[in-house]
Amino acid sequence: MRNRNSITFSETLYRPLYELNSAYVYVGAGVITGAMNDLSKVETAVDMPLIFAGGLIGVGLLKMIAAFPKMRMQMKLFINKLEFIDIGLLRFINRAEQNSQPENFHQKNKRELFVGRGFEWGPEQAQRAYQISDMTINHEEIELPFALKPVVAYYKKNTRSLGGKTWIHALGDEKDILVNEETFFGHTFITGQVGSGKTTLLRLLGTGFLHMGNALIVIDPKDDHQLKNGLREEAKKLGIEHKFYEFCPARPSESCAIDILKNFATPSEVPTRIASLLKTGSNSTDSFIEFGWQTISQVTDGMIYCSEAPKLTEIYRYMRTGKTELLEKVLTVFYRKRFGSNWMEEKSDTMLKMGETLVLGMLKFYETEIPSTEKEPAVDDVIQYVTHNHEHAQKMLVNVFPVFKVLCSNPLDQLLSPTRDTDKEVIDIKRVVQNGGIIYCALNSMNDPRTAGHLAKLLLADVSGCLGFRYNYGNGEERRLSILVDEVHAAVAGNDSLINNLAQGRAAKCQFVLSTQTIPDLVDQTDDATAERYLGLCNNFFSMKVTDYKTQEYVSQQFSKTNIRDVGVQYAIQSSTGQGLTEFSGGYKENVTKSREDMFPPALLGDLPKLQYVARLANGQKLKCKLPIITGKHQ
Repeated sequence: MRNRNSITFSETLYRPLYELNSAYVYVGAGVITGAMNDLSKVETAVDMPLIFAGGLIGVGLLKMIAAFPKMRMQMKLFINKLEFIDIGLLRFINRAEQNSQPENFHQKNKRELFVGRGFEWGPEQAQRAYQISDMTINHEEIELPFALKPVVAYYKKNTRSLGGKTWIHALGDEKDILVNEETFFGHTFITGQVGSGKTTLLRLLGTGFLHMGNALIVIDPKDDHQLKNGLREEAKKLGIEHKFYEFCPARPSESCAIDILKNFATPSEVPTRIASLLKTGSNSTDSFIEFGWQTISQVTDGMIYCSEAPKLTEIYRYMRTGKTELLEKVLTVFYRKRFGSNWMEEKSDTMLKMGETLVLGMLKFYETEIPSTEKEPAVDDVIQYVTHNHEHAQKMLVNVFPVFKVLCSNPLDQLLSPTRDTDKEVIDIKRVVQNGGIIYCALNSMNDPRTAGHLAKLLLADVSGCLGFRYNYGNGEERRLSILVDEVHAAVAGNDSLINNLAQGRAAKCQFVLSTQTIPDLVDQTDDATAERYLGLCNNFFSMKVTDYKTQEYVSQQFSKTNIRDVGVQYAIQSSTGQGLTEFSGGYKENVTKSREDMFPPALLGDLPKLQYVARLANGQKLKCKLPIITGKHQ
């Protein structure tokens, strides 16, 4: 049993710790505090490089952010890719919900259309273009940062597929380009090779015009499904799907019908429209065409005198086999007006005595018994047509009948000259122009380019008649009309109505967008003077890629000229054999000269990638833009 005073080994060992006074505790605390301070100094010494490195990284990020626009511009020198725009975003940019409402048509400042992403082309872009043009093919003079090389390699395939010189679009800071609607009232002309993006531009403009609430007429020789379906779906979104009308001779069962001769102000317009189909090239006057015009005019006057609506099928029938029928009709109407409704009972016996048949007697009675002051011009025209030498008439109309044959054969007979009992929807272009809607005319030019050209002329002539009515009787508050014509060169030969509409269409609140491949296409169908007139009447000019020199020169002239700086460097080293090896002289000289050059070099038009264009607008802007493809559901 352990004594109370006994001490174990462990107690002996640890007892001094229990007996420590406060002084020892203070000393121990001081030792520990000193150790902690030393440790803090070590940690501070370790943190300083980290803090310094973090600061450098932050400064590097700031510099990278500042340099990013330049890096992106430099990267664009080497890569190109397809760009897209969602249809919902396009509606938002164009303010479709507001601008499509008739009550907002007067808000001119807010009515802007999106036309692409790009920049204004000026002297600084021209200077850069000339500098880069002098570099090597691979632009070895431009050092691309190492971090951007994988990006360039990733887009290499897309860049090649779009073709052209990528660096052209990298010469400016890209942004969304909006153009006021009033600018397009100066009419627009588009040139570009096949596959360069003309149809994409037409769809973008057509969709924008719908967002502005315009009535829209599209004349498309190729029946482009992307363009047609895009406009149809957008019409559905805007609540006017029931106002989308498709005219397509290639699919007559799905096509609507258009009474192509319904709208005219004066009877002479009808023969003028038909006779214009006979003109090709620059033959503005031709005896055969003039005789054809006169014959059609005589028949048309007779039909109108009898209160018959002129239709292509009826005019053709009267010219071919219905001479006697037409003569009888006009004389019957004349005698009814002259002698009353009982004229037959009173005059028939007399007339029968004057001719072998009643019709010949009616004719003889008119020629001998009716004073010249009481005769009707329409009746005289028909008589002159009927009594003209048959052989001579057949010879002079040799070019007229084939045109009628084409336009009056199935299915065009029902599509252009519908009757009351037709099962097709018959539309009136005037009504669509006034109330809004879309008429999409797919003319099937791939199979029958000649007929497609005839249809384009007739449709544009009918539009001209509607515009004439609006110009004469409108109040200036009508809905605006946009007319898009692709491959317009097929419809320009002898088409005086189109030129008149371009010259006076603004007064009728109408704007045209004409598209073709090259300027020589116009010249081939008309002549130099007429082609220049078409171009001069269009104040907006868009050009995609073109390789034709004449078109390139014309586009380049739209951008005028600017001063281009050229820096010349000269080095000189001289030495003499009579002096020491170290005795020599040298020099360095720079010369800066300026020359007046094209602001947009013509050769660059042939180097434009697909879906890119340059434009000169009526408001003075000169643009270089890239076209995005419209995507997304129209819902």
